[in-house]
Parts: sequence; structure tokens; C-alpha cells
Amino acid sequence: MKKILILGTLALIAAACQRNPLVGQWERYGDDAAGSIVEVEGSGGKFFGKLVKVSGVLERLEFEENDIKWRDIELMGASKWSGQDLIKEIDSTGAIVSVGYKDVYFVLINDSELEVRWFAKEKEFVGTVQRWRKL
Repeated sequence: MKKILILGTLALIAAACQRNPLVGQWERYGDDAAGSIVEVEGSGGKFFGKLVKVSGVLERLEFEENDIKWRDIELMGASKWSGQDLIKEIDSTGAIVSVGYKDVYFVLINDSELEVRWFAKEKEFVGTVQRWRKL
């Protein structure tokens, strides 16, 4: 009985040490959404990121705390994940014309830096590369 308890405890410690490096809080920097914070958590083998602080252009686009900013995040390879990012698109007047999720790639640059990338069909525009630092 003691051996089972010890083995179970060791298994829990090992699992905690192998925690997904995406889990935790990430702050956006280097663009008009700087200061926004997403908290990444796991759910059923996939991960999601919830906005815990909204700043800059995300605030002007009416994103709110607790919005699921990133969803369906799955491991693709070493330091790379795929998933979806909540996007709000605007017209030339600044009015929101669509809200939805777009496929993105998450690349862990190092232990404390993450890039989120997606590409426009015609030309790049704000948000095609997002930079985040771990808090």
C-alpha cells in the first residue's frame, strides 16, 4: 500500500514538471494591443487562452475580459502549436464587420517569448504576428 502511495506521488510530481510551457499568463507587447493579458489553461487535452486584461486596440474593438481569445490549441511539434485566435475585422470607417476565429500557429521562441502568427489572403495587416511575453 505504501509503495502504491509513493509511486502515485512520484507520478504527480513528474506530471507537474512536464507541464505545458504555454500554461500561464502572457502579456502582449510591441504593437497597438500591448498590455493585454491572456491566461492559458488546459481542458481535455487541448488548451485555451482567456483574456484577463484588455488594452489598446483590443479595448477599442470591444474585446472583454473573459473572452476566449485562443482556443483549440494542440501540440504540432517541438515548441509549436496550432489553434485559433479570436479576431474582429473592421471596415474603412472603423466599424466591426465580422467576429470569428482564425487558424493560427503558436511558436515558443524561448521560455518567456511566444509568437502567434496568421496570414492575410491579400496583404499583411496589424495582428498577423503577435508577440507575447510570459508573466
